[in-house]
This record gives sequence, C-alpha cells and structure tokens, in this order.
Amino acid sequence: MAAVCMHVRDQLEALVDGELGDERAVEVRGHLADCAVCRAHHAEASSLPSRLAAMSSPEPSPALLGGVLRRVQRQRVGPLGLFGPLAVEVVLSVVALWYVSGINGLSLLVQRTAADVAAMAGWGVGAGDLPDPPAGDVFLLLVCGLLLVTTLYHLSLLSRQGPRLS
Repeated sequence: MAAVCMHVRDQLEALVDGELGDERAVEVRGHLADCAVCRAHHAEASSLPSRLAAMSSPEPSPALLGGVLRRVQRQRVGPLGLFGPLAVEVVLSVVALWYVSGINGLSLLVQRTAADVAAMAGWGVGAGDLPDPPAGDVFLLLVCGLLLVTTLYHLSLLSRQGPRLS
C-alpha cells in the first residue's frame, strides 16, 4: 500500500463528515478517482452513517430502569447527618481548650474572643483599632487544626455518599 493511500484513508472519515478543507478535499477526491482500493474504502466509510442510523437501540429492561430510579430517588443526607460530625468536633475542641487552659482560661478565652469581635466590628466601621493577635499555644492550635481536618474529611465522605437503603 502506498503512503498516499494510507494518508487518504486516514482522512476518509473527515471527508465523509465534511470536515476537510476545500483544497484537501479536492486532492482526496482526485486520488479516489484514480485508486479503486481507496474508492472501496470510501464507499464503506460513506455508508457507515446511514447504517448506524438504521440500527435501533435495544429497550432497557424494566429491572434496570427501576434500579436506576431507586438510586436517583434515594433518601438524601439531611442536615443532622451532614453536620453531626461537625458538632462532635466542636465539642472536642471545647474539651481540648478546657483541658489546656482550665475553666478560668476557657472563660477568659471567651471574653477575649468577644472583645476581639467587638473591636473588629468597631474597626470595620472606623470606630476602633484592629486588635493585636494573641499569642497562641502551639498544642492548642495543632489540636484544633487536626480537628478541623477530621471534620472536613467526615463532611467530604458524607457529601460523596448518601445513606444506604436496605
């Protein structure tokens, strides 16, 4: 088989679909006029769209359709199922804060946080200075960061996969 024939046969589908440029289409048609083997390939490629259109698709089985509809209409994860792990992580964060700083430290942390929020709200309207960031405990930051990562992991699992229906 000549290299020209191989190149023409590679472009037969584009010719049938009308995707070749005018100049290239004229060259391919010129070769088809001279080469009986490539002309036979072109006839086969030209008949393929009509043969495919004549084929009918099989009817889906009722069991397949029912199964798909059951999976699509299954119960979605509710807010409690989705944010339940977040509540557990918040409780664990409070326990870690209490363990590290005690009850007095926890109340002091709440007071400082409230004061910082008030200062930031005043800063946002131009009525106050931005508060200085407090020095953080590395252990506390590490525990809270790990709890946050765990929460995000739980939420990603729940959002990908709903509850199983029996």
